[in-house]
Amino acid sequence: MKKVVVENTVCLNTGDAAILLAIRHILKSAYDGALQFQVFDSQPEVASRLYPRHDHPDIEIRKLLAESIFKYPYDANRLKNLAKPIYNRLALSALRHYGTSRALDETMFSSEDRRSLDIYRQADLVITTGGTYLVENYNLEKRLNQFRIDEALGKNTIFFTQSLGPFDNDYNRRELKPAFDRSPLILLRDERSRRQLAGLVDDEAKCHVVADSVFALADVARIEGALSAAQPPQPTGRVGISVRHWNYVGDGAEGMQRYRESIAAMATTLVRDLGKQVTFVSTCQGVPEYAHDDARTARAIVAELPPEIASRVSVDASFHTPEQLMALVKGFDFVIATRMHMMIMSLCVGTPVLPIAYEFKTRELAKRVGLGDLLLDIDTVMPDEATGKLAAFVSHLRQFRRTTLAAVLKEHVSAMSAAALIRPLLADNNSAGVAGNGAHRLEKGAA
Repeated sequence: MKKVVVENTVCLNTGDAAILLAIRHILKSAYDGALQFQVFDSQPEVASRLYPRHDHPDIEIRKLLAESIFKYPYDANRLKNLAKPIYNRLALSALRHYGTSRALDETMFSSEDRRSLDIYRQADLVITTGGTYLVENYNLEKRLNQFRIDEALGKNTIFFTQSLGPFDNDYNRRELKPAFDRSPLILLRDERSRRQLAGLVDDEAKCHVVADSVFALADVARIEGALSAAQPPQPTGRVGISVRHWNYVGDGAEGMQRYRESIAAMATTLVRDLGKQVTFVSTCQGVPEYAHDDARTARAIVAELPPEIASRVSVDASFHTPEQLMALVKGFDFVIATRMHMMIMSLCVGTPVLPIAYEFKTRELAKRVGLGDLLLDIDTVMPDEATGKLAAFVSHLRQFRRTTLAAVLKEHVSAMSAAALIRPLLADNNSAGVAGNGAHRLEKGAA
């Protein structure tokens, strides 16, 4: 049995959970034997409740080591915060010698952390999950610390399908470069991300642009059936809308207000002019312990609708696994999606999508599936533009359905092509290479 570590997951986000299930699907297609997945997540107790072992017996979810071993400033205690970098350097030094002194190990690491460290040491493959977390909108220190742990334990991390960069911060560039250079394989979702690695990767031949891993979950038979059918499916009269709050929207609160008004205008058009029943549903909701709840934004929008419109609009605020969410969107005529993985999971079951971009990853995807001209941008969207593009989308829905679903089949093939790239790494155990001379430098870089 091969043991696979997948780190940096946030399974409380259904889109991130879909990435994990897609990674598992791709690796199982790459390897004929048994695989066991040890998943290191920011909130493992909640994630384990949402994805219990009896449903996923090959997945165990544990605490992300970068968050359990290291300490981070989080309060106003200046003295304590000053001591944390010193402690972190001691912890990194102890990691370099892990397994050589029981007394040191027990002094520095809890029993759960020692079990996790042993899992890492025994792993045949270490993967940092796909997604969009290596961007400088976010503080990268926990990610950098996780890569330092990998290096200290002699693990060369595979970067699963990412959108990343740009990296303008010199510290981030300096600390990311060793992790990228040690990696035997870097998968990227778009050419723009590949360009962001210029100067950060010595061997660019190991960087491959492939489709988002969640396209590996596409229902190919359903999509092929829809494309070969003489007539489009009968309308259900139901439309889904995925929204989110975005802290980085252009013009701040004013920009978010324009976005909400644009969504409200589209919902009104759907009900009043097209006779649709509208359901707000998204990938980040229904988990009280998670920082993001898209249902809160949805309720704020619905509260501003005229009563005659709101009576035909509902907010599905429940948590849904990727499988449950994809089953739900099968019943929609189409989806208006702000969350990118809401877009992808809808397309994976043959449901057309009108996308709204909040990061470049959605813009790149929209171009690839033939929706570049209809794409709405959260930074600039206005109600008139939103309803105009909705009208264009609806009036040419049959054409867009065929164009996008044909593109989804290509994206599926592209996502699955990662299996061929990862197969030799599963066979050769390349991720278990020793970190070597990077150890001294790693101590200096500890945060």
